[in-house]
Amino acid sequence: MIRTYSRRLLSPFVGVVQIAEMQRARALSLDGRNWEIQCASVSEASFRLQNPGVDPKLRFFLVATLESGELKIRGRHPLVKSDAVREAIAQLQAVVSAARLPFEPADDSEYWLLDRADDAPLALLHTCIVPEERDLAPRDPSWIAMSASQLAVADAARPDGSYVPPVNYRLERAVEKRAGARPRARWMRREDEGGAPGVLPPCLLRADWSSEEQQDLYQRYMHRLAPRLLMLHGLPRETRRHLELAACDHALDVARFHAVYPEVIDDGLIKVARVEAELRKRRL
Repeated sequence: MIRTYSRRLLSPFVGVVQIAEMQRARALSLDGRNWEIQCASVSEASFRLQNPGVDPKLRFFLVATLESGELKIRGRHPLVKSDAVREAIAQLQAVVSAARLPFEPADDSEYWLLDRADDAPLALLHTCIVPEERDLAPRDPSWIAMSASQLAVADAARPDGSYVPPVNYRLERAVEKRAGARPRARWMRREDEGGAPGVLPPCLLRADWSSEEQQDLYQRYMHRLAPRLLMLHGLPRETRRHLELAACDHALDVARFHAVYPEVIDDGLIKVARVEAELRKRRL
């Protein structure tokens, strides 16, 4: 049996990964079009026979990719010589090729860095599907932004032309300062958020900042991250509408990720961004 689900990729948050999984193998995709197919050795996969579900200690090896429908098997990998592995690859290919995306999220337990001022959720650090995964949560809680090399965020020009660190790094420092010298974190469930000191931030980072400079850093970072944030399930409609407007400033990312958006408020806006992306690709 093949289980399909999605989960957020965190520390830093880069998007929501789609997963099709069986006992010895799995297929993963960030955009719903390009997939990695991974397998575990028989001895490692035996954990699943007694304890079905995600085993955080299970090691997987890349054995094939599925790129825009084209299967490419890594023929030199020793696992690929197994008929069972080749059969698993074929089964996963069939499932993901016919799948309706995005898959439903499964990581409903969330590990939040807390604001030192009021103990409210400040930034999402980690999620888990099964209790065993809680052991993977960082012992020293700290929030990490996507690096500037992965996510270039526009910044305001300095009048004197002096160098300042990227927005990503400065926002990290702002979150670190807000968490305090002895940062604390807590496991929470989104459906139980009514019992938490504050509502869990829909975009995974608290939106209210005390200084104009910090608020500007937050807005700039979230604006650039918008095409990836739109992969999140359960966003309030007004939040999603705002993110769609921001995402259209980054048409290439919208074109890449739109297939795994669980909802679209303004379909015409997203289509315009996709057309723009296609025209830009043709000019390259």
